[in-house]
Amino acid sequence: MNQPDASALTEPAYALAPELLLTDQGPRPDHVVAVQDGKIVEVGPLQTYVERHPHRRVSRLPGSVIVPGFVDAHIHLAHVFGKSLIGGEPAQIWRRIWGPIEHGLDVEGCYLSAKWVFLEALRGGYTTLVNYSANSREKNEAVIAAAEETGVRLVNSTGIDNKSGPDAGRRVFDTDLGYKEEAIRKLEEHIEHCAAHPRVYPSLICGSFYAVSPKIIGELAQYCASRGVVFQMHSNEHFPEVHECILKFGKRPIELWQEHGVLGPKTLLHHAALTTEREIEYLRSTQTAVSYNPVASQWKGNAVAPALAYVERGVRLGLGSDSTRTDAFRALDAAESCQRIAYGMRIIDFSCGAGWTWVDVATRGSADACGLGGITGSLKPGLAADFLVLDMVAPEMMPSWDFEWELVRYYNRDQIQLVVVDGKPIMQAGRPVGWDDRKFIVDNAPRAAKYVDTAGIQRLHGPSGKHRDLRRD
Repeated sequence: MNQPDASALTEPAYALAPELLLTDQGPRPDHVVAVQDGKIVEVGPLQTYVERHPHRRVSRLPGSVIVPGFVDAHIHLAHVFGKSLIGGEPAQIWRRIWGPIEHGLDVEGCYLSAKWVFLEALRGGYTTLVNYSANSREKNEAVIAAAEETGVRLVNSTGIDNKSGPDAGRRVFDTDLGYKEEAIRKLEEHIEHCAAHPRVYPSLICGSFYAVSPKIIGELAQYCASRGVVFQMHSNEHFPEVHECILKFGKRPIELWQEHGVLGPKTLLHHAALTTEREIEYLRSTQTAVSYNPVASQWKGNAVAPALAYVERGVRLGLGSDSTRTDAFRALDAAESCQRIAYGMRIIDFSCGAGWTWVDVATRGSADACGLGGITGSLKPGLAADFLVLDMVAPEMMPSWDFEWELVRYYNRDQIQLVVVDGKPIMQAGRPVGWDDRKFIVDNAPRAAKYVDTAGIQRLHGPSGKHRDLRRD
């Protein structure tokens, strides 16, 4: 792989001229991105930059393209150790596998799982992640320590632990008021805690109507909006949730949230896979954000969100992994292919977003959805210098005809030459800068396995070899 010299990126100010630069207006050849003190200060044609700044050094990167760092709009950091245990499993794995693993993690386990995910994510082209968790302050201290050690940007959350099942939150609180007071107390503490960490941003989660009344959920969402904090919640993900909501309240989830003031610019709903035209309009008119999680749809068997309809209707949309695989390139591929199979094929739509749509959703769109649109997600002046340097000279990408289609369908994590956050290289050629990832993995793999072994998970399908043996019989 063509490997650029990263020494220039260690300076407080530098300018890079790749063969191609991916801007909000599309890929541009012969362009420069200039960085100073971790922020992008100039983007434009190379010739214009040289004429304007004749004495400044420009580092040429032939055969390379610079793209914004990808943003994972929905992940559960605590789920990473499950890996292929979910293979072949029927839906609702969160009750039987993910939930038990997460609830079994102590402070050390939270640190270990977070650092593990951050390593995977950076190797997969993600520079920013949005965590969904009800972690305590002590557990969040461990998560934030892992974020700082790896250099990733993180929207981190707190909230009331909902365990699983209807009314689970009432195991802890006798009244909605107690739930609300504790959630606000935890949020305020979390806001103060995150303020000391420049690349970490606070968020509050809520376990939907399973945990507390819609009225209190609305009040918490509005409180978050008043504090400028993102409010996260799963919604309209699968049949049991939608059906339970209808039985309990006579409304579908997003209809219920609209009635109680949950929706709004600071609300991020995860999945929204089962939505009516009315619900889509509620999302659009309230500027509520949604995370589209196509790999989760592939692996768990739930519905595919109408993501292309969201884009065309003006719903704010980001791309999430939902703890499937933290590989941005395969997420791009899944984003387009799920829309093609679920919606495009039946109406003979061969475009399905024309490639660039999913690149935009995974960068600018995800950053906007999680409240960081003014900080990251694009290569433009004033934003953080969070970007990837990718190798363009490989048989999979040559000859190049349409870069954004190629990024969606052909690029892979092994094309990543550099991962840069706040202007500093934190990954080079798939390895972190400044710490030994191999030693970390080898030393901690037994501990990771122990957390799973003691979690009390319930696996229904069993290992693949078991089914191979049955077929042979």
